[in-house]
Amino acid sequence: MNRRWLMGIVGLICLGTVGYTVSIVAATPEEMLRRPFSCPGSSKAEAKDFQVLTVRKWEKGIVALSRGNCPSEAKSLQKEASVQPALSYRVVKRNGMEWSLKSTGSSFNQNPDKPTAGKQQKLIRYHVGRTHPNVKERHTVFYGEIFSPDVAAVEVVFDNGKVLRDTGTNGMLLLVGSGATGICDVRALGTDNQILQRDEPIPIQPTLGSNTCQPISGQL
Repeated sequence: MNRRWLMGIVGLICLGTVGYTVSIVAATPEEMLRRPFSCPGSSKAEAKDFQVLTVRKWEKGIVALSRGNCPSEAKSLQKEASVQPALSYRVVKRNGMEWSLKSTGSSFNQNPDKPTAGKQQKLIRYHVGRTHPNVKERHTVFYGEIFSPDVAAVEVVFDNGKVLRDTGTNGMLLLVGSGATGICDVRALGTDNQILQRDEPIPIQPTLGSNTCQPISGQL
């Protein structure tokens, strides 16, 4: 039932008319999720060719991941600005009969670097979004994409001790860590739970107070 409900939302989003102003409160989630997102580093430029990739449930509502094209960060001498794909998330909470936007963010999504001598190709590419540390309901969003069929799941350890796993539906990654201000550990796992890739993200602001991360370097 829940799966059919989420698929229905995706269908409504894809068929709905695209608006240009993000509402803070809406009567239905699709009203909020079907609008294009702001491009990374710009509150005025909106993504073109907007598409909702996946909609997931989290403990207080739903979260959506979208893709669109934005003006490239790289400077170009061409008259027409080059474009670059970008990913964006929106975390929506249900409050009675209404839905409210709790957080949103976007990042440019480049293709994985080609392997070079002494450097393996990344199996996953991800980004991390955070709410402001002073808000009452803090959360951290992990979002990205799987590039290798060898990856069966991705496990994420948040800095409040919460561990969440994503099997990468349609190759996309999207997790919400309630109460977390960052991420301690990211593990790309194979079918036998073997660790194929492991990252220890560096905290942007390690003095926020709730960080319980322990160093993992050298444990493999």
